[in-house]
This record gives sequence, C-alpha cells and structure tokens, in this order.
Amino acid sequence: MSTTPKPLDRLLATLETNRFVTIKDKFKEIMVPLYFKKGRIIVGLGQINDSIYLIEKGVIRTYYQKGFEDITARMISEGEIANIAESFFSHSPSMEIMETLEDTKVWAISYIDYRALAHQEHLVAELIIQLLEERLVNFSEKVRLFKSMTVTERIQYYIQSPGSLYRRVPDHYIATYLGMTPSTFSRCLKSYFRDVEG
Repeated sequence: MSTTPKPLDRLLATLETNRFVTIKDKFKEIMVPLYFKKGRIIVGLGQINDSIYLIEKGVIRTYYQKGFEDITARMISEGEIANIAESFFSHSPSMEIMETLEDTKVWAISYIDYRALAHQEHLVAELIIQLLEERLVNFSEKVRLFKSMTVTERIQYYIQSPGSLYRRVPDHYIATYLGMTPSTFSRCLKSYFRDVEG
C-alpha cells in the first residue's frame, strides 16, 4: 500500500516552496485554529458545510442516516481534510453529519476565504484541485474495496492500511464504514485474528 503525504503535510510543504512564497502569508491569515470536544457535531443534517477543516489532532467522522441507523461515510484523522464536499462546493444543505470522535484541533478555511483566494491566486486553485484529485482516487479505492473483496478481506485491508483507525474508534463505526453490521464485523474480526495467530 502506498503511503502518500497527507493533505495538511502537502499543503504546509508546498507553502514553503519558492513558487508559493508570495501567498504563504495570505494562507496564514485565512487559516483559523478551532478546538472541538469529543462528540461535537460540526455540521448537522441540513446545515451548510461552510468551511474546510485541516485536522492537526483528533478524529472526525461523517455519516448519513438510513432509517434509525447511522452509516459512516468517512473517518479522518491527523493530516487529513474534513469536509462534506457536496455541501461545501455547492453551498447547499448537507445530507451528512460531521462529528468529532476525539477532542480535535483543526485549521479551518471558510468557503468565502477559499473562493476569494482561489479566484485571486491560480496557484491556490491548482493546489486545491490536486488535493481533491487525491481524495477522488481514495474514494475510487474504497469503491474497489466494496466490489472486489469479501467481508473478511475488507477487514484485513482496513486494519493493515496506514490510515486505519482500528482500536482508536468504536468498532461499530468501522463496521458501517466497511458496509457490514457490527455483529458481522465482530464475528469476522475474531476469525481474522484466529487466522493471523494460528
């Protein structure tokens, strides 16, 4: 599995290059530090996700509701970008909910500041496009995960992946993220560890 630099690391490293020296200060001006306690709803259902959050510390998940069940769409931690893209870029009510799973520190960039800077500086637009392209690749990898792997293979792949949050977040969030019930996840997890230890 490839371990590419995380978006926050990429952004900070890019801002240190000569090419971006003229807009480094502008980025510092628009990045606002925010602290959220564990369990904080950052974006509620029907609210507009009006900021991009770059996670310095902590874990955030996004999820949607299907009947009485919460289905985890993403779980992201240090160095990653947290936002609900459809709501942020179209400035429309969110169909997902964003919450913290740990005490979390982020750097927030508002929609207004992002649009203004991207409009003024083509380098910013170019960088954001690169980061979004990487996110789309990661999404495609998740689709492949669902379509080509068995339940046990999904669990193995997730646990062994560099971005795994296994043992850090509750198992039932991982279960819905991987497209299975918590009971199936628990049963297959036991089987996986038996095979590993045997």
